[in-house]
Amino acid sequence: MRLFRGRTWLLVVLILGLSACEGAASGHTSSGVKQSPPARVTATPDPERCARLAKRGFTPCPPTPDKMQLPPTTIRNATNGAINDATAQQWGRAFQLAQAYYYWAMQNGARSALTSGILADANPNAVTNLFGTDLQDLDAAANVGGKLVYEPPGIPNTQVVVVPMALQDAMRRQGLTPKGVGVAVRLVGPTRRAIQLADGGTKPIASADATYRADVLTWGELRGDPDLGPIWFEYGYYGCDGSVRSVCQL
Repeated sequence: MRLFRGRTWLLVVLILGLSACEGAASGHTSSGVKQSPPARVTATPDPERCARLAKRGFTPCPPTPDKMQLPPTTIRNATNGAINDATAQQWGRAFQLAQAYYYWAMQNGARSALTSGILADANPNAVTNLFGTDLQDLDAAANVGGKLVYEPPGIPNTQVVVVPMALQDAMRRQGLTPKGVGVAVRLVGPTRRAIQLADGGTKPIASADATYRADVLTWGELRGDPDLGPIWFEYGYYGCDGSVRSVCQL
């Protein structure tokens, strides 16, 4: 929603006192290094699905999970045996699906999907951490009667990692819900945000070319959502800088 949020070319680590995390994560291991297939999640046709999603805060109604275009990525298990490869692949695909819904929400003005707790924690601290700049950009477009144009970055690498207790403590101090596992992601350009104006013009917001690269960590859990399918539900994210880099292992 994951990443991607808050103009990643301006990513900073929002953690204080992380020196205790240095060296907390062990070296990278992976036994499932392969390109993940374009996962398809089957869904039973349900004429009431859009009404249910509207009540939950996801409007306009997104496609069913089997119709979502998942961002291609390579999923790896970097937990040093803490979870098995099959589970890591499952979580990685759930992250892909959640990202697809996040992209769709951004590109279709589904602002409430980012704040209602359907894709991520509705705790105000988490909403600000995950979607603060996204919401600003969506509002800026709406305020001028325009539409946000979002061309997301590529995601060549996705890997499941263990979040050490020291980093979980830092999350908790920031008012965020900590989790013991996360997904570390490498983002690459090009990527762009702009406002398509009602008169046909375009107002640039920010952009990055093919040389752009950023590594980020999002922590969360797998959720089998009845309307969206198996998604990676997020509680927050950090840039993989300083002490967090040893956790991301990218």
